[in-house]
Amino acid sequence: MMIKVIWWTIKILAICLLVAVISNQEGNTEIVWVGWKMEIPTSILVGGLIILILIILWIYNLWKIILGFPNRIISLIKENRQKNGYNALAYGLVASSAGDVESAKKYAAQAQKLLDNKDLTEMLSAHAAHLSGDKSAAYKYFSNLADRKNTEFHGHLGLMRLSLDNSKKKEALTHARKASLLQPRNPKLNSMLVIMEAQQNNYSEAIVALQKARRIGSIGESRAQSLGAALHTKIGFDNLEKNELSDAEKSFGFALREKTDFIPAVIALSKIFIGNNNDRKALSLLSKTWKNQPHPEIANTLKLIWKNERASSNIAKLIDLTEDNADAQARYIIADEAISAGLTGEAKEQLSKVLSEDYNTLYHQLKSRLADKNNDKSSSNQELEKALNASPNHRWSCGSCGTSSEVWKISCGNCDKIGTLDWLSPPNTSKIS
Repeated sequence: MMIKVIWWTIKILAICLLVAVISNQEGNTEIVWVGWKMEIPTSILVGGLIILILIILWIYNLWKIILGFPNRIISLIKENRQKNGYNALAYGLVASSAGDVESAKKYAAQAQKLLDNKDLTEMLSAHAAHLSGDKSAAYKYFSNLADRKNTEFHGHLGLMRLSLDNSKKKEALTHARKASLLQPRNPKLNSMLVIMEAQQNNYSEAIVALQKARRIGSIGESRAQSLGAALHTKIGFDNLEKNELSDAEKSFGFALREKTDFIPAVIALSKIFIGNNNDRKALSLLSKTWKNQPHPEIANTLKLIWKNERASSNIAKLIDLTEDNADAQARYIIADEAISAGLTGEAKEQLSKVLSEDYNTLYHQLKSRLADKNNDKSSSNQELEKALNASPNHRWSCGSCGTSSEVWKISCGNCDKIGTLDWLSPPNTSKIS
């Protein structure tokens, strides 16, 4: 505004200066027109012409203002409408984030009415519909978003979540793949894609997605190792079913690169080695794992290598492999073998090495069996009562929901999470003193 005032001031001063210069000039101008003759000082003529031009320009500008007034009013109305529309959009987003369903729907409707911006208004409307449980409307809005270039990613992301809500996992995976192509480095989507591929038994695709997620840091390395070991192990078991032993061996090898003591892969690979008459490799692998992760199936697989007919020889070899600070599970396995072989003395010695904080159901069950061997029914019953209140035995337990299983599976039968089963005591039960 100030610049315009200065500019007009300069123009007026320039005109005044021009008129002053001309008025100081001598001379007349003679005008002859249709028999009429008029003589006028040139300075007055020029000054009059300038004034006339200025009057014409002023009238022209005034006319432009009058003509443009309706457009200006329309423009102001549009600006006010747009302002109110964006306010409704902002309030709708806040209400949606706060979980205020009714307000979110109200502001979404206002934004759609006031704004000519389908990308933004349909995003809010889709979210509000999803939040309110109107899946039909949400599907329509997200489908519209998926059909437009600027909102294609969020459209497929919304359709993916709707499909997951409706337990349509295959359809959800299709949308997740499309969204991943549009934003290949989206961390949350990449980590979800690994699980979604695995849940549809696309284990090779899940491994590719896992490596991608690792590169961009969307999955922690510890979790990535658990997933990688589980996925490769599952592929190995599938190869075994198809009698593709060479491919199975490679898959189990890849699993152990992820987790060197992953029990299912260790046992399966050891049995392949034994079948190929490579007992030395099998023994080395099983011995290392026994020291870190003792498991009954490891002991059974070691027996296949030792080929001892006498149980006492197998027990002696297991004891030789067991270090003084070994996990209580190793003691329980040896004690179980000893009781079955009638070596009650050895069983008592093994159980005596278990620390009291490691007592669990299996400990008291073994003590009860020992009491039965000695015909001590009273002690046997007491140990069984203690077993009822003790922490549970080691099983394949889900680190996500706590559900346990007798055998290892790639997914939890309860929460369907991938690669969450570990050999440990179920976390949902504690010892009662």
